[in-house]
Amino acid sequence: MSTGLLSKRNRLSNGSAEISHFAPPDTPCKRPAQPQFSATSPSFKSSISNFSESSGDVEEIFDLVGPNTEYEMPPTPTKTFGSTHADPLQSLPVPRAWNIPSTTPVDPLFPTVSPTAGSLLDLKTPTTPAKPTIGYFDPSLTPSSSLDTFLLNKFQDVSSIGSGEFSSVYLVTERENPHNKYAVKRTKTPLPGQKSLVRRLEEVAILKDLSSRTEDNDREYIINFVDSWEFQGHLYIMTEYCENGNLDVFLAEYGSLSKLDEWRVWKILVEIAFGLRFIHDAGYIHLDLKPANVFITFEGSLKIGDFGMATKLPVTKGIEREGDREYIAPEVLALQEYSKPADIFSFGLVMLEIAANIVLPDNGAPWHKLRSGDLSDAGRLSSSSGDLKNMYKADGTKVPPWAPDFMLDEAGGLDKLVKWMLKPTPSDRPTIHDILHTEEARTVESRRRSGAIIFEGEYGPEPNSALQKAGKDMSMLDQDEDWRMEL
Repeated sequence: MSTGLLSKRNRLSNGSAEISHFAPPDTPCKRPAQPQFSATSPSFKSSISNFSESSGDVEEIFDLVGPNTEYEMPPTPTKTFGSTHADPLQSLPVPRAWNIPSTTPVDPLFPTVSPTAGSLLDLKTPTTPAKPTIGYFDPSLTPSSSLDTFLLNKFQDVSSIGSGEFSSVYLVTERENPHNKYAVKRTKTPLPGQKSLVRRLEEVAILKDLSSRTEDNDREYIINFVDSWEFQGHLYIMTEYCENGNLDVFLAEYGSLSKLDEWRVWKILVEIAFGLRFIHDAGYIHLDLKPANVFITFEGSLKIGDFGMATKLPVTKGIEREGDREYIAPEVLALQEYSKPADIFSFGLVMLEIAANIVLPDNGAPWHKLRSGDLSDAGRLSSSSGDLKNMYKADGTKVPPWAPDFMLDEAGGLDKLVKWMLKPTPSDRPTIHDILHTEEARTVESRRRSGAIIFEGEYGPEPNSALQKAGKDMSMLDQDEDWRMEL
C-alpha cells in the first residue's frame, strides 16, 4: 500500500533498480596516529586571523553580528557533498575493501565480498592499516580547473570533495607531514565587505570555542576546528577530515537495499545526541542538523559538523536562520523562533528518516503531516511487534537471552521517543538530556563496543559480564582501550 513518504529501498541515483554488490563496515579498527592540530596546522597571517585575535573573546564577535547582518551562504557541504552532480544518492568511489576477521558478526544482508572499487559500503575494516586511508573521495572525479590555486601552492595534495551553491570543500594534505589531511571550506565568491565577513566569523568563533573545550568528553562527537583565514576576499575554514564521508551517503546506499538494523539506529541516535548535548551545553544551537552534516570517522563513529547556521544563545532578535527544509522545525518557518527544541525536532526527523528508511518530503501534505505530529505514513520504527524474548524469530533463529528488553516488547521505545521529539509544540519536546537519560539510550551506550555505523549483530554485542560484575560503566571506559576495538 502506498504512503505519502518515499522509501529509499531500491532507490538509485539513476532511477534504476539494479543494486551493486557491497558490504558495510563490520568492525572498528585502530586509527592511525592522530595529527596534532596545534603543532602541525599551517600558520596563516591574514585579515581574518588578525581580526579574530584582536577580538580577544568570542563574545565580541557575536556582539558585532546584528539582526540585519548580510548572510547568503548556506550550510556546506550540502547533499551534493562529494560529487559534482546534484543527485544526493549517487554512489561514490572509495578505497578498496578490507578483510574481515573471522570472529566478526556479519550482517546477513551483506556477506563478505571480494575487494572492489565501489561505494561507501564496500569498506570493510582493516585489521592494522600501515598508513591512513587515502580518503573516502576520489580526486579523479574533479577536474583540475576547479581546484583552488592558493591551496595548491600551500599544500602538497588538494582535491575537491564537495560543492554547494556558495561554498566549495577541499581535501588537503600537509607538505611537512603527508599523513595529516584536513577539510577546507572556501566561499566561492569574495566576501562583499566587512559586514559579511563579520557574519562569517560567527561560524569560525563557534567552531573555535567548541574545539577549545577539551575537558568535555562529548567534544569527540563534534568536528574539530583547525584554522581559518581570508585570502583575496575568500573565507577559508579548515577542520579535521573524516575519512568515511557523511551519514547522508551511507544511509542512501545502505537504505537502497534494506532498513538499517535497530541496534545501529540506536547507536546513531546516541552518538548524535552526545554531539548535540555538547553544543547545547556550550550555549549554542546548530539549526541545520541533518545526515549531510554528520560525518563518519575512520572508526565508524559520528561527528556533527558545518556550523554555518549555528548561533549563540540567547538568539539575537531579528536574525534569520533557515536550514534544510526537509529537517526544519515548524516554529522556525512560522515564527522565526530559534531555540534548543528546534534542534530536537530536526534530530527527530533525522531519526525518523533512518529508522523508517524513507526520503523526507520538502513540501506538500506529507511535509505538513510530519509537522503536525502525524507519523502514520512512516510505519513502525521499532523492529519488534510483540514479545519475542526466549522465542524464535520468523527465520527460525532464537532470540538471545541477553537481547535488550526494549527491542523485544510491543511498546516500541524507538517509536515513542521519535514521536516525542517531533511534538509540534516546542515546549512538549524532550531536552537532549532527557533523550540520553532514557533507558534505551543508557543501555545502548553501556553495551556498544564500536562506532555507530559498525554492525554488532541484530541485538548488539553480548554484555561483558566481567565488567558488569566489577560494577564498571562501559560507557566511561577509555575509547582507546583494546576491548572497544574488538567484537
